[in-house]
This record gives sequence, structure tokens and C-alpha cells, in this order.
Amino acid sequence: MEKRVCVLLAPGYEEVEALTPVDYLRRAGAIVDVISTTEDIVVPSAHQVMVQADSFLDDIKSDDYAMVVVPGGLPGVTNLIANEKVLAFLKAMNKDAKWVTSLCAGPAVLDAADVLVGKAATCYPGWEDKLKSIGAFSEETVVVDGHVITARGAGAAGYFALALVESLFGKEKADEVKKAVVMDIVEKNLGV
Repeated sequence: MEKRVCVLLAPGYEEVEALTPVDYLRRAGAIVDVISTTEDIVVPSAHQVMVQADSFLDDIKSDDYAMVVVPGGLPGVTNLIANEKVLAFLKAMNKDAKWVTSLCAGPAVLDAADVLVGKAATCYPGWEDKLKSIGAFSEETVVVDGHVITARGAGAAGYFALALVESLFGKEKADEVKKAVVMDIVEKNLGV
């Protein structure tokens, strides 16, 4: 069965947090659409890496996706929170109990869309006070609560992406991707 995912980009996103999920999910067999939330198809990252999106937010429907990914980064997160269409899209995904995921400062966008109400979540250290509606804050690297997945930040991007793969395709597929990107060897070498 086809699994379709969208990654929402606003100017100032964190590249690693946006593109690691794209890479790992595509390796697993998902169709991943990179979506511009602006009028420009090319979206600059926080560090001025230019990524050409596949489509625009105005041209997609939440019904077409099993998962949405919201990267962190500044001012990307601020730009996403200020966009009513982004919040409406996240609310629709949440209402339909589809996977709503984010990392670093990005969970603040989920919070603004009322996705984190009563949920356990994590975020970039120091941003937990911005999450007004969460049920519980966790310092875990990745937190899965129902259909919501959150993670700490850029350093957790690989583990976050593997959690996304596992949620859509199962542990066996996540282990395949982990091996393909040699994370298993890295962890062994580091004694993790």
C-alpha cells in the first residue's frame, strides 16, 4: 500500500531536520512531497541552502497524506506558526488521526495547531515552555504518543527519521534503513 508523506518548508527551516526524513522515508519506499508554504517554489533554509519544493501548500489536501513532517529551525518555525493555512492543514491531519511529526523547535508549530493537547512530547532544550498544551514533557530523544512523533533537534534527525519509517512501515523496514545508512555500524563503533 502506498504511503505518502509531506514535509512543510517555510523560509528558515533546519536543513538536516527537513531532508533527513525525506531521505530515510524515500529509502523505505514512501512517496515524499516537499511542500513550499510560501509563493516561491525554492525555499531557503536557516543557513541559506536553497531547496526546490515539489509543490505548494495551496495545491495539496490532507486527505492525500498519511504523515506530515514539520522541521524546526529559525525563523522557519515562526513563519510556519504565522501561516493559518499551515495550522489548518495540521489540524486536519490531527483530526483524522494521521501521523503529525516534528522536531527541534517545530513542536511549537504543532502546539499552535492544538495537536499536542494532552500528549507527551519533546523539543529543543529550552523550548519546552513554549509548548502550552502538552500533557507531559520528555527529555527522550524521540517521543511517540499516539499518532504524534516529536524529537529533540538536528542531532536526533536520524533517529527521528527512523521512528517515522517504523511508524509507517514497521520495525523491520526501519532496521533495513538503519543498516543502509550504516547507523548500526556507527552505533557499534561508539558503543551505543
